[in-house]
Amino acid sequence: MVLPLSGIRVIEVANYVAGPAAGALMADLGADVIKVEPPGGDVMRGAQARVHSDAPPVDWLFTLENRGKRSICVALDQPGGPEVVHRLVAGADIFLSNLFASRLAKYRLTFDELRAVNPRIVFTSVTGYGIHGPEADRPAFDFAGFWARSGIMSVIGHPGQPPVISRIAQGDHTTGMNALAATFAALRLRDLTGEAQAVEVSLQQTGLYTIATDIARVLLDGYQPHKPDRTAPSNPIFNTYQCGDGRWLMVVHMTPDPYWPKFAAAVGRPEWATDERYLTMPGRAQYGRELAIEISRLFAEHDFAYWSRKLDEHGLIWAPAATLPEVVSDPQLRAMGAFQPARSGEKTFETVGVPFYLAGAAVTPQGPAPQPGEHGEAILSEAGYTDVEVADLAATRVFG
Repeated sequence: MVLPLSGIRVIEVANYVAGPAAGALMADLGADVIKVEPPGGDVMRGAQARVHSDAPPVDWLFTLENRGKRSICVALDQPGGPEVVHRLVAGADIFLSNLFASRLAKYRLTFDELRAVNPRIVFTSVTGYGIHGPEADRPAFDFAGFWARSGIMSVIGHPGQPPVISRIAQGDHTTGMNALAATFAALRLRDLTGEAQAVEVSLQQTGLYTIATDIARVLLDGYQPHKPDRTAPSNPIFNTYQCGDGRWLMVVHMTPDPYWPKFAAAVGRPEWATDERYLTMPGRAQYGRELAIEISRLFAEHDFAYWSRKLDEHGLIWAPAATLPEVVSDPQLRAMGAFQPARSGEKTFETVGVPFYLAGAAVTPQGPAPQPGEHGEAILSEAGYTDVEVADLAATRVFG
């Protein structure tokens, strides 16, 4: 089976989530991803068991971010450690890292140093704030760099309420997808020019792009978007409503005027379609609170199944506020192949696959996540190390 990245070799020096997530997608797409870990392994190994006492025995979290990779443990802080990575990079296409700028310099893994080793290398950096600028060495997780500092947190939630904290790794996985796309572009440019390319992806800038529709307005005239108030919406058919059985749904119409008569009929208030107060969006905004109260009362009179039928019958755009168990059994996601089998040890289980479909390739996890250093000797041999050199590296604790 031919996969898009068949024949591409990636050297990954990254831990936690955003960088490894990009590497996992590359592995799914057929790349040979060599994960360079410190002695003892990536800090994310077994993380879910350290955080959750009821976590399953399977390391599902590490598998999600590291499936299909090969592992070698190298002590970068030992003399000779960076040279091992240099030897690996010499035969690679992509170097993927989440090290700070100062760490890249300390371990002699900067773009300039690696392109001297391999003049066709694609150097992909995934960090909190980038590897240039005054805060290149500021640490970040996605909660900080992606969610808070990008501005997303300031416009999510309800007026007068504390900021809402995101779910874990939302920003990491979005940034990983961004890194994948940017690396694809750099590979294409490398092939066109024959020269090494540098890619710089950050949690903060990825977050900025996800909220670009708000930021573009701020850049234009300084407008400060407001947190939406569902109890007094400016657009009553861009809002959430609770059904009589407790289920919530979202009605979404960005251009509401053509849909207002349909919505009015669906909720049993056809007279609203001709009521002069509600004929235009500014009018509905003026009466937003009273409309929201009445619409909420109407939705509470019937269960979710009733409203599903009614909204569909009138051609309205809506979606259930799905619970996560509902999501993993969603027939649409199943039809799209969103969930794929993965392995950890002797256990086979489902995980989340790549977030897209390719008609010409069966993109699935290409194997389990590796054990720490599981492929070390084979990787060194492929890089040209002799058995004696491998033994010397092990004796000096550079490799093991």
